Amino acid sequence: MDIKKAADGTVDEIELSEDLQDLTVDDSHSATQTANGKKRKNHRGGQKKKQKNSQKSSKEAIQASEGDAPVQLYEVRATASKGLGVFATCAIPRGTRIMCEPALLYIEHANLQFMHVLFYRLSPGDQAKFLSLHAHFLKGEKAGMEKVLRAFKAADPILFAPPIEDQLRILAVVKSNGCKTNCGVAVPYDLGRINHSCLPNVYHVWNNVVERATVHAVQDIAAGQELLTTYNRAYEPREQRQSYLLQRWGFRCDCQACNPSSMFGKASDKRRKRLLEISEFSEVTQSSIIHKSRGQER
Repeated sequence: MDIKKAADGTVDEIELSEDLQDLTVDDSHSATQTANGKKRKNHRGGQKKKQKNSQKSSKEAIQASEGDAPVQLYEVRATASKGLGVFATCAIPRGTRIMCEPALLYIEHANLQFMHVLFYRLSPGDQAKFLSLHAHFLKGEKAGMEKVLRAFKAADPILFAPPIEDQLRILAVVKSNGCKTNCGVAVPYDLGRINHSCLPNVYHVWNNVVERATVHAVQDIAAGQELLTTYNRAYEPREQRQSYLLQRWGFRCDCQACNPSSMFGKASDKRRKRLLEISEFSEVTQSSIIHKSRGQER
């Protein structure tokens, strides 16, 4: 994940499920119930009971997660093709805060060039977790960073004693997983394990008030379902999204919205292009209003 902004834009085309009430027909005209009727009633009653129990257990898990002994609503495990991912351990209703995670490594603006020093202050276990996160440089970026680090090393061989390759790895992890904060960059671990989709079911942000990374469900999530967020602006067309993902993280998205041959993919791209036009028009209009107001103040 890239150094994430607090708000990347509107989340488009998220399928939000609604609660459906179980409608039953009351046979009031019948004086007696047949055996089949009783079976249907019992079957419906069983379904309702299971549904209530499922909702109850899910609700209890959510409530417990907000108490003194938090219940983990997610787990990190292997995916079929994308390495590790984050999965729901129970049914999670839309709007639920799933994650509220402190930074594994926090780097203030003044200490950005010394991030390797802060890294080596972590415990061996946390260092291993940090280095296991995705690390990717932009094309040609690594060579430029290496040149800078070698200059630092020449100026202060003691402070920049660790091997250049190790320092580059630390920098790449920060660039790929860091969250912008008011005072610097934060690198949470679990948040970095949430994979991308252009049709996300969660929304992530670094909350400067509580100084933690928070993740909320933007649709109902079933137990065992993978949590997916978006790494880019949701309203960009497919080609722009794919180009950005490939350059920034080194992969292409294969979600339903990125399938150019499907009806859904084509319709999705058309809607997103329109959203981009609206967004650009809004930015131009807002800029014009600010310019005029400043001119009037003079």
